[in-house]
Amino acid sequence: MLELPDRAKRSGYDPQQPAEEGWLFRRITGREEPSATSQPSSADSSAAKPARSAGQNELGNLQQTADNGTAVQRTSANQDSGEPLPPADADTVIVPRSDEEEEEEDFILFEIPKRLGKLFQPKRDESLARSLYQEGAELYRRGRYEEAAAKFKKAAKHWPNSPLEEDALFMAGESYFFADRYPQAENAYLELLKKYEFTRYLDTVAKREFAIGRYWEQVELSKPSMLGLVQWGDKSRPTFDTWGRAIKAYQNVRLYDPTGPLADDAVMATANAYFLKGRYQDAAYHYDLLRKDYSQSEHAVNAALLAIKAHELSYQGPLYDGTPLEKAERAADELLTVYRDRLGSDREEVVRAKNEITEEKAMRYFAIGQYYDNRHYYGAARYYYRATLREFPHTKAAVLAAERIRQIDGLPDKPPNRFKFLTDLFESHKDEP
Repeated sequence: MLELPDRAKRSGYDPQQPAEEGWLFRRITGREEPSATSQPSSADSSAAKPARSAGQNELGNLQQTADNGTAVQRTSANQDSGEPLPPADADTVIVPRSDEEEEEEDFILFEIPKRLGKLFQPKRDESLARSLYQEGAELYRRGRYEEAAAKFKKAAKHWPNSPLEEDALFMAGESYFFADRYPQAENAYLELLKKYEFTRYLDTVAKREFAIGRYWEQVELSKPSMLGLVQWGDKSRPTFDTWGRAIKAYQNVRLYDPTGPLADDAVMATANAYFLKGRYQDAAYHYDLLRKDYSQSEHAVNAALLAIKAHELSYQGPLYDGTPLEKAERAADELLTVYRDRLGSDREEVVRAKNEITEEKAMRYFAIGQYYDNRHYYGAARYYYRATLREFPHTKAAVLAAERIRQIDGLPDKPPNRFKFLTDLFESHKDEP
C-alpha cells in the first residue's frame, strides 16, 4: 500500500473516518489545515477537529431502520422535545428541511464542484504561457500545425483572461484549420467568440466559420454519413451530424457578427441548405429573415423568389392553415413593388406565382362552402360560395361556386330536424321553474 501524502499526514487524515472528515474535503470547503508543528494531543483531539456545520450535525443525527425495507428518519429535535418516535415498521416520515439543510445542499451541489474545478486548474504563470506560445508559433511556422495547436491551447490555460489567451485561442483555431482538423478548429474559434465577443480577430473567424460550414454541407451532400448522422475515418468532418454542425457554423457567423460582410451570406446559405433538405418551413423562415434584416443584400431578390416557392411547398391544402399563402403573397407583392427594377425576366414568374396564390386562396373559400354543402347546410354553403364569387371573381373556384349556387337554389338553409320530439322535450323542461 502506498504511503499517505505529507499533506494528508499533516491534516490528521484517518482512513477510518467518514469521507467528509478527510483532508480533501476540508481543503475544498476552505477549512484551515493544522500545521505540522502543532499536532493535537489525544486528550484534546476532539476539540481540535474542525467544527461541523449545523447541517452536518443534523445529518449525523438522522436514524434509519430497515426491518421491512422502509426507512424511518428521526432527528434529535424529536428526541429532545419528548415526542414519540414512529414505530420501526411505519412509513417514511418526511421531515421539513431547515434553512441550514438547504444551505448545505446548495453548498454540495454548487460550491464544491466550483472549488474542485479551481483545484485542478493549471497554474497561472505568465512566463510559462509566453514560452508555450513562442513554442507554438515556431511549430506553426514549420508547418507542424497539430503540435502547434496543443502548445497554443496550453498557453491559453496558463494565462486566462488576458490578451495572450485571446491570441492563443485564435492561433489554436488557425492551426487546426490548416491541419484540416475542422471540428477542432470550429471548437477553438467558438471558445474564442464566447469569451471575447468583440475580438479583433472577428472578421477572420467569421470567414473561417463560413468556410467550414460550406465544406461540411457540401461534403455531406456528396458523401452522406451513415443514417445521416454518423461517420468515421474522415477527421476533417465531425463524427456526428455533419449537416447539423454546418448549419450551426452558419448561425455562428450571424450570431457573433450580425453586421459583418458575411452575415447575409450565412442566412442565405442556411435557408438554401434547409430548402435542399426539403424542410420548407425552416427555409421560408430564413428567406423571410434575410428580407427583413438585410433588405439591401445582394441576395434579397433571390431570397424573395425562393421564399414564395418555399411557402407554397409548405402549404398543405385548403383545409389546413393558410398562413403560408399569406406570406407567399407578401413576398410576391414586395418583389413587384420594392424590387421591380431588379426583377428582369423573373417578373413573369412572380406574376404567375401570385396568380397561383390567388387561385389557392379562392379554393379555400370554396372548400369551406363544400364542407357545409355536403352536410346539407345550404344556407352556409351559399354564403361561402357567394364570398368566393365576390372576393375572387376571375378564378376557377368562382366558376365552380357559381355552378353550385345554381344547383342548390331553393333548397332549405338547414337540414330537417329528425329528432324534433327529443328537442321539444328538452325545451319543455327548460321552461319549467
